[in-house]
Amino acid sequence: MNKIPVTIITGFLESGKTTLINQLLKQNHTERIAVIVNEYGEIGIDHQLVINSEEEIFQMNNGCLCCSLRADLSNVLHSILEVSEEKEIEFDRIVIETTGLAAPGPIAQTFFRMPFLQENFVIDSVMTLVDSTNALHQIAHYEESVDQIAFADQLWLTKTEKVDSETEKYLRRKLNNINPGSTIDVLDIENISFDSIFGKYLFNATNILEKAPKKHHDHNEYEHDHAHTHGIVTISLQADRPLNPILFDEWMNELIVTFNMDMLRYKGIIHLYGDPHKVIFQGVNMALEFTHGSQWGKYERSSVLVFIGKNLPVKEIEQSFQECMVKAEFV
Repeated sequence: MNKIPVTIITGFLESGKTTLINQLLKQNHTERIAVIVNEYGEIGIDHQLVINSEEEIFQMNNGCLCCSLRADLSNVLHSILEVSEEKEIEFDRIVIETTGLAAPGPIAQTFFRMPFLQENFVIDSVMTLVDSTNALHQIAHYEESVDQIAFADQLWLTKTEKVDSETEKYLRRKLNNINPGSTIDVLDIENISFDSIFGKYLFNATNILEKAPKKHHDHNEYEHDHAHTHGIVTISLQADRPLNPILFDEWMNELIVTFNMDMLRYKGIIHLYGDPHKVIFQGVNMALEFTHGSQWGKYERSSVLVFIGKNLPVKEIEQSFQECMVKAEFV
């Protein structure tokens, strides 16, 4: 059984999340989608019948499912799997709409912590909608808005027609400071394509090498690119020498224990000493996952790591990371 991709759509109040989901569901697509929303009544669709009364899962006229996220997320997903088996319906994807005042981290972390979720689901992307008319105020006054932006794989600007070009330019600069690794696009709600939101697989760490910082001098062992906006820090680290597996594991555990929920997102591709495979890791808050990737083969071996968090001590993390590298004389 293939894992079902999950797209998390987040954004502050009135950013346009429900409108976007409605628009996508109306499009002529052939996929079976289960939509988990704050209140199913907000989604403007007609439903045929309740097919799971405990979690109030409704079947829509287009065959998709819609349910309200009133209970624990893992329970809702488990119910969807049960419905899938009972009705012999194979779902193509899950869409989760977060509340406007919620950070997406705890939702994403759920998929790391529960084995049955890891076995059956994979996070596709976290899409954050940003209301151009109110975002600057929200960023200044609401920590949840900053968290949603910092956590995003891709940012979508809504209501840009209501602001002037200078405001949009300044907003983009602000968003880049909070989340320099995220793409920023204008959301044309009337013409948004299905493929623009789904099937992007931006959450996965395998594309991190393409976005890695470039080297500027020969003796460089690591690099950093950090910005401070409301305590949000982005740190990029790079190493040419292989990493000691034991020291790296201890280093990561210490970071997680020390900074726990302030570690919003972190991911990387690392070269461990003695391992011919790329090792891919990604984590959310205190949940961390390692997987083996393809062999390095002819590709140049190096490690690239990115951390997004709150008030992380940049210099200390940079310096402690150096201690994870195998000494040059042993390479």
